[in-house]
Amino acid sequence: MSSSCAKNVLNNLPLLIAINKSVRMKRFIFAIVLSFSCVSLFGQVFTGMDEIEKAKKEGFYTYINSEEKYVIESWKKFLKKYGSVEAGRGGAINVYQAKISDISSSPVTLLSKTGEEKNKTKLFVSIATGPDNYIQNGHEKYRDASNWLEEFVKLINLEEDVRTQEKALNELIATKTKNQKAAERMIRELDSNRRQTELLTKKLEETKIEKEKILANQEQNKLDQKANEEAILKQAQKFEEAKKKVN
Repeated sequence: MSSSCAKNVLNNLPLLIAINKSVRMKRFIFAIVLSFSCVSLFGQVFTGMDEIEKAKKEGFYTYINSEEKYVIESWKKFLKKYGSVEAGRGGAINVYQAKISDISSSPVTLLSKTGEEKNKTKLFVSIATGPDNYIQNGHEKYRDASNWLEEFVKLINLEEDVRTQEKALNELIATKTKNQKAAERMIRELDSNRRQTELLTKKLEETKIEKEKILANQEQNKLDQKANEEAILKQAQKFEEAKKKVN
């Protein structure tokens, strides 16, 4: 290497170090982003073992924020696209010749069951691509199987949102019906109150007229009493005068 080349390398050494650091930092950031994306992808799916058809099976599972009855209904409907769904012992839901192209080009044996845990529904799935070859963490088809199961989770979450919105709508409709009935009841009560007011007003007028009649009769009675008293005095005088004539 000539002295001029060595001099150029030495002069550009800080720049080369900075570029190298920048490249390593970008690789580090990319690795972190990739790591987080994988966590997000498989954050809802876990591997484990559970008992299906009275035998321990390897597989994977997820938790769903829906009632178990809705999960079972949606899961059976979802599985019908891949084969004949059969009911197994202990509530198992099985498809023995499931054709799931997203997971395998050959039919697979799918066993599953549901259960309630901590106010959520646990869906456990055991898929065998061959004799004693179950899909779980580390299996070459685990990513595909996890993505496939998460597609179902997305679907049932949408269905649950429909049920939630429908429930909210029904509650609003029920409130509207209740308010309408209350309004109709108040109209009837106001009508009854109006009729009672009219009757009371009419009764008050009749009572007023009756009072005026009583007062008039009272005045007439006073006049009649006075006239009667005067007639009694006159008749008493006539009586005395007649007596005197006899004596």
